[in-house]
Amino acid sequence: MSLLLRGGHVVTQNAAREVVRGDVLVEGGRVAAVGDVRGSADTVIDCTDCAVLPGLINTHHHVANTLLRGVADDVPLEAMLEKAFKVDAQLTRRDVQMGALLGCVEMLKSGTTSFHDLFYWEDEVARGAREAGIRGFLSWVVLDEAFTTQRGSPLKNAEQFVRKVRGDDLVTPSVGLQGVYVCSEETYAGARELAEREDVGLHTHLSETRAEVYNHRKKTGMRPVEWLEKVGFLCDRLVAAHCVWVTLNEVRALARHGVKVSHCPTSNMKLASGGVAPLPEMFEAGVTVSLGTDSPISNNGMDLFQEMKVAALLHKYSRWDASVLPAQKALDLATVDAARALRAEDRLGSIEVGKAADLAVVDLRTPHATPFSRDNLIRHLVYACRGSDVRTTIVNGEVVVDGGTVKTVDEGVVIDRVQEIARELYGVAP
Repeated sequence: MSLLLRGGHVVTQNAAREVVRGDVLVEGGRVAAVGDVRGSADTVIDCTDCAVLPGLINTHHHVANTLLRGVADDVPLEAMLEKAFKVDAQLTRRDVQMGALLGCVEMLKSGTTSFHDLFYWEDEVARGAREAGIRGFLSWVVLDEAFTTQRGSPLKNAEQFVRKVRGDDLVTPSVGLQGVYVCSEETYAGARELAEREDVGLHTHLSETRAEVYNHRKKTGMRPVEWLEKVGFLCDRLVAAHCVWVTLNEVRALARHGVKVSHCPTSNMKLASGGVAPLPEMFEAGVTVSLGTDSPISNNGMDLFQEMKVAALLHKYSRWDASVLPAQKALDLATVDAARALRAEDRLGSIEVGKAADLAVVDLRTPHATPFSRDNLIRHLVYACRGSDVRTTIVNGEVVVDGGTVKTVDEGVVIDRVQEIARELYGVAP
């Protein structure tokens, strides 16, 4: 089946960052042509006055935590985690699947076509991702057995998950680690060995708060990045979320080992973690940086348009420099750089012939995006547009959102079921 997106402003995100006024032809789930496409296709989508983007990529998430949205607002990380752990202990597999499904629906409706998750029971998250039709890079979380609520060995659970879903069209497995505060040197070594043996990625929280850094230095004599380098964990298959409290030497260590950073500005700001991740220094050192929303308990939303804007404004504000993190770079963080972070740049992150047809069509004919032109298009996408402006979302060549409506699942049924789960967990009235 072929699909033709006709007459849009195609933001290719190719090496030249070309914006083409024209068409995108999709055949067999891949981009077959970009530009002036003659002829027609099985399905034609009119993209007049719309931007056609590569699907956005969220590189740090805990999607099933939609079930915890609003449970711990206006409190710091430690208090949030205390509340989250209490609820977490009550969750069933079906709860996790439904929470993940709701989050997948939310992401698809705002133009996100891939997400990088960190959780246990990732097999249930995978069910939700497949049902919704979104691409999931799913990391089964590993931590010391003394701290886990998982049945059996977290490392063995991760291994079973990786082997179970390998080769899936939409789900790419990987190995996650919670963080230095609950993972020993042996756990880090076992996780890296597993990832290398199975040739999958690694995903962890790192230097998110000042307390994490100071407590680890008190315990080991080293800061977390320094310690992870010493124990041989840092490598080019690792995506490290946050990296707020890092020194310039640690930034250089991340660059030296090819570690990728997922920047989560909204979550860090909401939790009042303090500090700002040193993105300009990371860029200068050659570290690949991307964007994550983090959990719905610490962000409440999953709109990567918001995340692009917040990231850009936060760095301009904190550096007293309006030219820091310009709109084009912010868009890169959510597309091509994110694809590189997940080792998927050969198939995702840009609209180029042969790549997977993961696309988002954004309506520009809105009051808040008017007047738009080719000259201000990229800036409008970052500073003016919203996830709710997404009209069509396509994953692997399949239209999963059409006219703002999810086609793969009954959104109302999903919302009702999650609301029911919330009542069971908290006694929440509708």
